[in-house]
Amino acid sequence: MEGLRVFGDPMSLNSIIGWLKPRELIFFDMLEASVGNLLEASRLFEKEFLSREHSSQWSDLRRRMKDLEHVGDEITHNIVDRLNRTFVTPLEREDILALAHALDDVVDCLDGVCERLVLYKVTAVMPLAAQLAHLVVLGSEELVPLIHSLRNMSNTMAINSQIQACMELENQADVVFHHALAEIFEDPKDPIELIKWKEILALLEDATDRIELVSKVVSSTVMRNA
Repeated sequence: MEGLRVFGDPMSLNSIIGWLKPRELIFFDMLEASVGNLLEASRLFEKEFLSREHSSQWSDLRRRMKDLEHVGDEITHNIVDRLNRTFVTPLEREDILALAHALDDVVDCLDGVCERLVLYKVTAVMPLAAQLAHLVVLGSEELVPLIHSLRNMSNTMAINSQIQACMELENQADVVFHHALAEIFEDPKDPIELIKWKEILALLEDATDRIELVSKVVSSTVMRNA
């Protein structure tokens, strides 16, 4: 049997469902606001992480990061509230919720690092930790067009390329993380410093894991809706 045609063009079942769904564009707006907040947070963190020369200077970074963390929490709260009041959503509810929380979690990781920089009175920054911070920025930059692509999902080649880039960045982060752990355990003269940096490195690596999670959720969403 020939597939359904609208104005002469055959349509897949997913296309028909997408055509019939109401366009609750506010969800796309809020997800894009969340990833924009993440990008701002990651760039702020990398810039300040590399430029601080004394432990007393971390307090300003923590304050600014906390402000961004609160913005992310508010966006996530608004998404959840809107989901509870919307009968039909443009994407699966579980996908919207997973994306919202994963994006917010990346900022939470960076906020956690800033808290520890202040509490532990960190002075010198590990070069490998700086590399992880840069990978978080690169991953955040990949997520911006990826989240924006959810509005259409027509260019699957570009979407798949961005998803692959996020996965490769996470693999690079794993390598850097393990090298950093090896470095701090190689000659642990000060066990307190070892504990400090082990926590900080783990949070930065977790941030890259959350970025990869966002890309995986987008991938599954595109497979179901494109």
